[in-house]
Amino acid sequence: MSITVGQLWHHPVKSMRGHPVDEVVLGPGGVIGDRAYGFVDVQTGRLVSAKHPKRYGRMLDCVARFTEPPRVDRPTPPVAVTFPDGETLTGDEQAIATRVGELLGREVRMVTSVPPGVPYEEVWPELEGFGPDDFYGALQITPGEQDEAGERVLAIPTGMAAQGTLLDLAALHVLAESTLRALAAAYPEGQWDGRRFRPNILFADDGPAPGAEYVEDGWIGCDLRIGSQARVHVVAPTPRCPMPTLAQGDLPRDPGILRAVARVNRRELGGMGQFACAGAYAEVVTPGVVRAGDEVRVTQTVAESSALASAMEMISEGLRAARSRTPAGGS
Repeated sequence: MSITVGQLWHHPVKSMRGHPVDEVVLGPGGVIGDRAYGFVDVQTGRLVSAKHPKRYGRMLDCVARFTEPPRVDRPTPPVAVTFPDGETLTGDEQAIATRVGELLGREVRMVTSVPPGVPYEEVWPELEGFGPDDFYGALQITPGEQDEAGERVLAIPTGMAAQGTLLDLAALHVLAESTLRALAAAYPEGQWDGRRFRPNILFADDGPAPGAEYVEDGWIGCDLRIGSQARVHVVAPTPRCPMPTLAQGDLPRDPGILRAVARVNRRELGGMGQFACAGAYAEVVTPGVVRAGDEVRVTQTVAESSALASAMEMISEGLRAARSRTPAGGS
């Protein structure tokens, strides 16, 4: 099977739209500059994330670009943010925060890091077989609460497997074009554009691996050698939240996107249960420059300990314990 790097993205600001680039630099913690900036809601003290769409979904109306390519040996460059009315603010973090606050109707401050334990908010479905309070405890997250729209939201610690970053969980998110084609066949009414899923790397490939319906299934536990330098280890499928269903630039809101993924591509994540998945989470083994068009080689490898694998095992153990405490027939 032929695999190359199809598209690469920089997402400088958490939950804002990013932009395609010809190359990225992979460091130990993922793409250098990925979600380098974010915003904290002054009222709640939580990291702003469009995974709580009714409160923060308008973040996706903004586009963020670095003023110069980020590099390993340099400070993170400033960003230029273009707002829905077309105005672009460059470098002035206070002015950008003020405009974002006006857009959201909430006071926010721009940050490049948050203290350990600061959460982001997410609308998350309850799992079957045990009570939601057990689920919250297993994930070590704040119990669900109702927001002003009556939705139940969770507060999940930021960077569970990527400590010190503004990432949700893993350091790297990859996706294959053949997965988008397979999902499009299941739901042809949808616009299956890679931008919806906000990957770091979109791979161009000619089909799934033998015995796997989706190509990422065959990559779990393998290394991907990308170009002449970089090597990443694929750890787990990527569970999808409602974010790919939201309007993003010229992509319309479409709840059918997530319903289609849930219908045709549910995957077991350790002991956590089944989730609607598309793409895969990975970690960087060997840093290096990745360029569009680079050849990708899939190699079997001996399983190694990793922050992501450890975080997922911790969650799985917590869920198994929660299930064992749940009385038969109860919740």
